[in-house]
Amino acid sequence: MKPKRQPQCVVRDRRSPFVDIFRTTPARTVCPNFYVLSHANGCAFRPQCEYCYLKSSLWHLGGPEAFSNVDRMVDEVRRWISRDGMESEVLNTGNLSDSLAFEPVRPMISRLVDVFREAEAAGRKHALLLVTKGGVGECRALLEAPPCANVIVSFSVNTPEAAQRYEQGAAPVPDRMEAARRLKDAGWRVRIRIDPMFAGFDYGGITQDVRALGPERVTLGSLRAEPHLLRVIDHGLFGALEPPAEKGGLSRYPLAVRLGLYRPAVEALRDTCSIGLCEEVRDVWDALGLDADARCCNCGS
Repeated sequence: MKPKRQPQCVVRDRRSPFVDIFRTTPARTVCPNFYVLSHANGCAFRPQCEYCYLKSSLWHLGGPEAFSNVDRMVDEVRRWISRDGMESEVLNTGNLSDSLAFEPVRPMISRLVDVFREAEAAGRKHALLLVTKGGVGECRALLEAPPCANVIVSFSVNTPEAAQRYEQGAAPVPDRMEAARRLKDAGWRVRIRIDPMFAGFDYGGITQDVRALGPERVTLGSLRAEPHLLRVIDHGLFGALEPPAEKGGLSRYPLAVRLGLYRPAVEALRDTCSIGLCEEVRDVWDALGLDADARCCNCGS
């Protein structure tokens, strides 16, 4: 099945390193440090999600770009896997781009997975994290291959109603969930992000769908924005957010709104899998009875 969402992007060689550490900012946010694999910049899904933070962090690009010197990328990843004593053993391919959306124009996932099969065979703990809003089409290379214990596939989902309004360029939510189900049934490690949650939408249905799937981990997050994003997006979506509590921090819904979004999902999923929060503060973890020190969110090991 071919993806219906064909990316339009520039394909070029990358000159700077592919692998680098990402450390959490701002300081009050409970997030693990992790390594980033910069295989592309920007999102190939069009239109971009209404709230996308890449509109702020990659504002200077004329459009998305995928990096074509895959041989050098693979060599860097192999060297990273050989290292010990690092801050993290997770390599996130979805920090500055969707992990799978560029496959039709610059295939790389099969090669990366093979490298992590070598890591699995060698007893290394290093894990490849794929983060996507793609569906069955985008996951074709994974669905056609046997699973690897050192590869995690994480799907970002939302209520179908919110996705239809704010995530029009991504795969429909039922397509994402079907891809997640097929991969999990095939033996792949699957995580789910219900993020960002929007005030005014009912998350009961998608929460029950996630519960039925039974992923290894669920991460919840609510709509938020860093200062520059508020300057470049002025269509009113962020109007219900409060100003940051600290300089350079994130604008968020009021605390009561966030807890009202998170709590029903936490209670529905608590006996299903581990649960974490995305870019939240310790007080919220504590209020929900979640272990902030464990940092068992999407990007953690």
